[in-house]
Order: sequence, then C-alpha cells, then structure tokens
Amino acid sequence: MKRFLMFMGALSFLALFVGIYFMDFSKDKPRLLSEYPNAHWRGGADGGQFIEITKPERPYYFIQIRNDDGSLWDEGWLKFGDENSEPFTADNVLFFEGEGAIFIQERKVLSSDKAKAK
Repeated sequence: MKRFLMFMGALSFLALFVGIYFMDFSKDKPRLLSEYPNAHWRGGADGGQFIEITKPERPYYFIQIRNDDGSLWDEGWLKFGDENSEPFTADNVLFFEGEGAIFIQERKVLSSDKAKAK
C-alpha cells in the first residue's frame, strides 16, 4: 500500500509539473482598431469598448465610444478637472455603461453640447 501511495504522489507531482509547463502566462495582445489607431480598449475578455479622445480642450474632452467592430456607440463632451489638472486619458475610464453614462472615479454623463458638459 505504501508503494502505491508513493507512486500516486509521484504521478500527481509529474502531472502538476506537465500542467504548469504547458500553461500560457504571456500577456494578452492589445486590442486595436486599425481605422481608429488612437482608440484604446477598456474592458476584459467578456466585453468592453474602445475609448477615443478626439478633441482635448482642457478641461473639456470630446470622447467617442466604439464597439468591438469600430462602429460608433456614443459620443459627447466631458468636463474633467480644471485647466491645471492632469489631462484626461482613456486610462481614466473604468467603463462605459451606455446612455451617456461613463464611469471614471465617479459617474459622469457625456453631453452633446460642450457648454453643458459637467
């Protein structure tokens, strides 16, 4: 019985070693839109969207949200910080909920009019 348990332990160790050897620990390739090279993917394997800042006029930013296929989902102006703040980037976006609701550290709503952006 002792030899059987030692054999099973060694076999388990070998299976674990082979499993780890064939696992892929490399980073995922970045998702890109060839038609919109400045659009940055925000999301994971289960979904997300591309964020592109097309008109940065600090503290106002015109943002376009695109689907996986590059089609426009939503767009609008966003006010972020003030003229002396760090610039807004796609990395500031946590996710886009739809209907203009974009989440940074707080919920913001895109506006079609720059003067009404909050």
